[in-house]
Amino acid sequence: MVHLKHVRRDAPWAWLKAGWQDIIRAPRVTVGYGLIFVGAGALIVLGLNAIGFASAVPVALSGFALVAPALAIGIYQVPRAIERGEKPRFRFIISRFPSRLSQIGFLSLLLLMLFLLWVRIAQFLLVALAPDTPLLPGPFLEYALSDPAGLSLMVIGTAIGAVLAAVAFSMSALAFPMLVDQDVDAVTALVASFKAVIGQPFVMLTWAWLIAFMMAAGSAVFLIGLAVTFPWVALATWHAYRDFSPEAAPSASSSASPSA
Repeated sequence: MVHLKHVRRDAPWAWLKAGWQDIIRAPRVTVGYGLIFVGAGALIVLGLNAIGFASAVPVALSGFALVAPALAIGIYQVPRAIERGEKPRFRFIISRFPSRLSQIGFLSLLLLMLFLLWVRIAQFLLVALAPDTPLLPGPFLEYALSDPAGLSLMVIGTAIGAVLAAVAFSMSALAFPMLVDQDVDAVTALVASFKAVIGQPFVMLTWAWLIAFMMAAGSAVFLIGLAVTFPWVALATWHAYRDFSPEAAPSASSSASPSA
């Protein structure tokens, strides 16, 4: 059983404000962390273009959104340092490893499986609905927006991607910050995330839309914007976790007093 606090309906905006304040306090650490993943994303995009699979770039970018919560665990050391009254430094990210690495790895594997499922679904849809789709970016976009098969591919692919994104969000909304901050297992962290989404759907739907908008906006500017929006969303997620303050209730066996 996991207990959560009730948060205000406008809480997502407060989380973004708090995350931005963290960036202002430690711009080199936070933006530097974001640039690492911008560089990795740029290499993937260049690689796909080099082998003639530029049309797979949108799938890769949407896949990044699925696994991004797992990639953000290092940035949580910034607000933790601020809470302790310390000056955030990049060495905190690489030296202060969470004690629950195995549980974080398990949850990361679940997100990776979602990403691989999305890749397989995208491949299936491409073959089943639009086998004649051109792979170059310009012709692909023209085909997707003008041909009925291309339009079907876009609509169905977007709908399925949205469902997978919703599952990933529900799994990770609070889970990774909780695993970094508390000595709990992955199942408990997953329960906390799902309970927050189910218990306060308006708040979490608003938060999900804000995340989607910020990640899309960051990706639109040749991925450079992700250097800011990625750590910003991650830091705001930490403040969302703090706002909900999930607390795992002791089990009946552990709370029962020993018999005389």
